[in-house]
Amino acid sequence: MRTALEVADIFRAAGPSYRTARAGHLSLDKLKVMSAIEHCRTAALGGHVDACEDCGHWRIAYNSCRNRHCPRCQGAAARTWLAEREADLIAVPTSPQRCSGTMNEGGCRERPMLP
Repeated sequence: MRTALEVADIFRAAGPSYRTARAGHLSLDKLKVMSAIEHCRTAALGGHVDACEDCGHWRIAYNSCRNRHCPRCQGAAARTWLAEREADLIAVPTSPQRCSGTMNEGGCRERPMLP
């Protein structure tokens, strides 16, 4: 499902002026990432035709950039990884502590005595 606005849309719209304004200050790696995301799943990277043998319906599927920084290519993998890490978390009740004063053995600062 396509969201209303993607990083690639922003790069395609503002990328050329951004690169011009920062000419000489962007590393080659950053320029490559921007280019890969801009061209991901477009005709620039080529593609193939998926066709149904039963009904004859076909669609063009463009190739992805497979860049590790591309949210379109790695978004599903990132969501899967995050869900796995969340499943590993141990439910621990927490309470915020404010520490001030001097440090005690437990690593927290002792609060100064108020008169």
